[in-house]
Amino acid sequence: MERLRRFSRFGSRNIGIDIDRGSIKAVQISGSGGGGYTLQHVGYHRLPPGAIIEGEVADHDLLAAEIKEFWDSHSFKGKSVTLGVSNQKVVVRLLDFPHMEPDDLQGAINFEAQDHIPMPLDEAVLDYVVLGPREERSDLDRVLVVAAQREMVLRFTSAVRSSGLRPAGVDVKALSLTRSTLPDPFFAEEGAVLLLDVGAEITNLVVADRGNPLLTRFVPVGLGDFVATVADLADLPEDEAERQALNSRVRLGQEQDEANEIVVQPEGDGFDPALVYDVRRGLESAAQALADEVQRSIEHHRSQELAREVSQVLVSGEGALIPGLDVYLGELLNVPTGRGNPVEKLSANRSNISDDQLRAMEPVLAVAFGLAMEDE
Repeated sequence: MERLRRFSRFGSRNIGIDIDRGSIKAVQISGSGGGGYTLQHVGYHRLPPGAIIEGEVADHDLLAAEIKEFWDSHSFKGKSVTLGVSNQKVVVRLLDFPHMEPDDLQGAINFEAQDHIPMPLDEAVLDYVVLGPREERSDLDRVLVVAAQREMVLRFTSAVRSSGLRPAGVDVKALSLTRSTLPDPFFAEEGAVLLLDVGAEITNLVVADRGNPLLTRFVPVGLGDFVATVADLADLPEDEAERQALNSRVRLGQEQDEANEIVVQPEGDGFDPALVYDVRRGLESAAQALADEVQRSIEHHRSQELAREVSQVLVSGEGALIPGLDVYLGELLNVPTGRGNPVEKLSANRSNISDDQLRAMEPVLAVAFGLAMEDE
């Protein structure tokens, strides 16, 4: 059985590349978490329809051509990249094993995985990381096991190679968030933290406690669902529905109601209360569907032995660009919710974009940052 792993990367500059249905996002950083990360370069490229569908490569040649065009238009140093995967053909499980030697643990995981991984193991690539004792003085170790369908992974790596790049590693997008967005454990003593990256069509969800991921899910809801709901309820074409969904004058959450600042300007300075109502109704409907999925994950986490309550939710991804989405989700979940801040992990910005541009792009770069960041 092959291993799915983050290969060791030599050299001082690491590139993480996040590819989804809507775009390619890449960041290059130098340094490490201990000594401070320095941002060296940032790239963003919209993808045409059909290259990626449901988190998988749908058109290999189109994707390879788009990656090459993207890379040629930027000045990244080197061609080795770490890729992220996120779809229904990736499985993450947290299992308990007695303390044992690495070789023995490898065999035990290969045997035990058959009962926990819903795919033929001869068609999967597998990786794992030992998180440490289940609890103080326990004779059991918690082991995070990751499996992904081999063919799905190979289509990604093949497209990257065809574009002229070298895939130096493959990582799970949700787990990358524990490096880029998870607060320092020192600041998370009150309970577990739920990280929610709302991408173009898939939301990556991970519950982490004391720095370790405990629950990982891939939710088939993304910015595209918000836009589609707005387009339907407001009878708008998709591009206009997306513009209205991201309009800073249309904001979700009670603070907007209290401030009475709901204004949409579809044409000039005109104000259309009916359009405002329909846009908000569409956004709220999609947010409720996402909140229901998140709530189920919180309840599943809560049902586990020794689990601490989720005390905070941090939102990133394209969906985080919807004004007030984090606030509104917090109201629906009754959990303090805000935006994730991967930029806080940086000690310096020496890239091709300004600090203001970086802050504006921060939500959509969370996964790419995590893919580029070295494990401690």
